[in-house]
Amino acid sequence: MNKVIKDYAKFDDELQEEIYVAYSDGELERATFPFKGKIEDGVLFVWEDTTYLIPKSTISSRRAGGSDDDDDDDDDRDDDDIIGDDDIDDAENDDMDEE
Repeated sequence: MNKVIKDYAKFDDELQEEIYVAYSDGELERATFPFKGKIEDGVLFVWEDTTYLIPKSTISSRRAGGSDDDDDDDDDRDDDDIIGDDDIDDAENDDMDEE
């Protein structure tokens, strides 16, 4: 199974709604992981054969009326950040150490 970090805004409208409902109902597993140079809090969303790591900040800002992709930092690439299991395990272990 692939694990991909993906911004909420990059999902289609139908999946955004499904993610938001599950997020609002507290049905998504929470995790921390590296995103854009820092450790982010986020949720895990499983769709087909991929686990998506979605930063909570991208869900909150998008649903609060944030505009479509105002930043230019990754407009020149359309691939998602694919990370290995070791990257996720390290981030989860760091989070557990703080508890």
